[in-house]
Amino acid sequence: MACRLKGGLAPLTLTCVEEERNDDVRAGILQCDACGSRYPILDGLPVLVPDLSRYLSDNLFYLTMRRDLSPAVADLLAEATGPGAGLDAIRQHVSSYGWDHWADRDPAEAGAEQVEPGQAARIMAHLLDGIPASLPPGPLLDLGCGAGRTVAELAEHTDQLVLGLDLSVPLARVAQDAVVGGQVAYDRRRGGLHFERRAFDVPAHPRCDIWIADALALPFVDASFALVTAINLLDCVADPSQALAEFGRVLMPDGACALATPFDWSGAATPLANWLGGRAAQSAHKGRPEQALDALLSDGAQAAGSLRRSRPTEEAEWQIRLHDRSSMRYLTHLSWSANALVDVAT
Repeated sequence: MACRLKGGLAPLTLTCVEEERNDDVRAGILQCDACGSRYPILDGLPVLVPDLSRYLSDNLFYLTMRRDLSPAVADLLAEATGPGAGLDAIRQHVSSYGWDHWADRDPAEAGAEQVEPGQAARIMAHLLDGIPASLPPGPLLDLGCGAGRTVAELAEHTDQLVLGLDLSVPLARVAQDAVVGGQVAYDRRRGGLHFERRAFDVPAHPRCDIWIADALALPFVDASFALVTAINLLDCVADPSQALAEFGRVLMPDGACALATPFDWSGAATPLANWLGGRAAQSAHKGRPEQALDALLSDGAQAAGSLRRSRPTEEAEWQIRLHDRSSMRYLTHLSWSANALVDVAT
């Protein structure tokens, strides 16, 4: 691990274990040996973010939200608080991700939906097809792992140690339960404020784990991972250029990076000045984020960090299910890159 306050390698010590299940610490405290900072483990999820106090304050609702509510009681609470309130918003968020990531492995699904689930898995498989077979031995990092299916796919395709990171507490919980515990549980939105409980078993992956951490401040030393993947994340961070630099920093010299993003910008997540292709100063790429991204992955003044494009980019369709009668369609941009220390084909 890397201490971002003191710099350099700094082990994290498990100073407190309050709950443990099958050698998995469900609740406890980690402490940095260099700076003394303490980080909680909640529901099996280590929370390793730079500004812990702010993160806990901003996410207190999600951290303390009950997970044992029956569907009828949850619907009643959603009605009482109204559409768009915190409970309704997070149930919709988890519904869309839970459906896409895991519904194709749900034995009770009738298969009559307008949107076919499992698109995250297919995008990951497509990205892995473009990764060199000569990756160095080492762990893999999946950033913005959402409900966890992409972590499972990496494990099944590579048989390597895989770590998934996300900042969303509800999605990280779904991912942890599924990938580590082998149990998927989420509420699928049918329509309006009505949700249907889905719960089923999936293969567990003992060589995987899910953490809560920030892609802009990864808690790892340089050259830690053989592969870094990030699906639909680059347009959800405050500074995409900084994110690319951070991805390259933790990548091994012979490693690879694979990205997919629909460039679906939101001012709430990314300041307008940082939208790729969205600034007047980027007039050469204005309105063309894929060209701006390519410039960041090329040699020259606009390059961000050590990542360099390693093969031609592609586009892939992606649909997000909202409810029984609604979905959103995206065109996601697929990009492959490698560390600049490696000779890459252009």
